[in-house]
Amino acid sequence: MNVTFKHLHAFVAVAEEGSFTRAARRLALSQPALTIQITQFEEELGVRLFDRTTRRVLLTDNGAEFLPTARRLLEDVNSAIAEVRDVAARRRGRVGVATLPSVSVKLMPQMVAAFRQDYPGVSVQLVDANASGVQARVRRKEVDFGIASRWTPDDDLNFETVMRDPFHVVCRRDHPLAQATGTLSWDDLAGQEFLGLAPDTGIRPLIESVPDLPANVRQPPVEVSNIATLEGMLIAGLGITVLPELALPEDPEGRLIARPLQGPSVSRALCLITRRGRSLSPAAQSLRDLIVSRLADGPVAYPNV
Repeated sequence: MNVTFKHLHAFVAVAEEGSFTRAARRLALSQPALTIQITQFEEELGVRLFDRTTRRVLLTDNGAEFLPTARRLLEDVNSAIAEVRDVAARRRGRVGVATLPSVSVKLMPQMVAAFRQDYPGVSVQLVDANASGVQARVRRKEVDFGIASRWTPDDDLNFETVMRDPFHVVCRRDHPLAQATGTLSWDDLAGQEFLGLAPDTGIRPLIESVPDLPANVRQPPVEVSNIATLEGMLIAGLGITVLPELALPEDPEGRLIARPLQGPSVSRALCLITRRGRSLSPAAQSLRDLIVSRLADGPVAYPNV
């Protein structure tokens, strides 16, 4: 059928005004144009909607029966259009972001605060995961985008590096490596009791990419799967570790110390991960732009040990 919402608007206007002249004025149409729309509508429906006399325009029984439906259709469409416009104007909506736990704790609070100040009607859902989990959630469309190191190449995803995160040696303040001055090298870690992260984290592959890595670092005698466990073991004095600066554990009591690591210098590339060839919603695009802009401005202030 060639029925349009212009036909519905014309029908409701004539029914409510009881006059083609007043309805045409209400719709900003000429009376002949309105008459054509009503005639077309009746032809498409196959029934007369109005009885016309020289003095009055009255709804037929079919017209009166159809009027509530026409009003409901117009209300539904107008409501749907208003919702889409609200989403486009960032007055409402939801943004889902998957991030590494360190990113959620150290970076996202200030990002979300700034975003919510500009767009209070948009909710933000943060999901913590390791590097492989972030990538999987973006691929499965569970979130709008992710922030993590690249876990594995994926032709369905786009990886945009937004910051680099240098590695540090972390140990207890009473450890011999904490007493040295200047930067530490990978060779300085040889023979130390090294605490490593599991292979499914984004940190482990980066460490293993270092050439001539000491054997105890390449194959750590103790291996854990998350930073919280690693922090507990460091505080207990079970060994040392290597972490990107953003992942350094918070230690208000000052029991741990972080030392710059060079020879060679290694950094973790944090990427903003999106689905290739798919556009973000207006709200998600705004949050993405805010994050990229803030990180491009320079070093980000976040807690350190």
